[in-house]
Amino acid sequence: MTSDLFAADGRLKAIPRKPARRAALLDHLAATLFEPGRVYAEREVNEALKTVHADFPALRRYLVTGGQLSRTKDGSAYRRQPGVPAGATPAVA
Repeated sequence: MTSDLFAADGRLKAIPRKPARRAALLDHLAATLFEPGRVYAEREVNEALKTVHADFPALRRYLVTGGQLSRTKDGSAYRRQPGVPAGATPAVA
């Protein structure tokens, strides 16, 4: 991840508007915040995303619509999707 997206304290400055940069960020967040195969309650997802940015609902929504996380129909459980490499830091365009 490029340092221009993150403040010195490690928090995200802003959610990128460009789709390619946002997708790379979401891949990075999914790989670093969520373990493969583990089921997370919505509260756990929110708490993890709050450590990165205040607009955690937007990040959660982008992770689901981007395919990095799957969600049950009732929104009670989330899981990291296969294809998001563990610990990978994708290139940012």
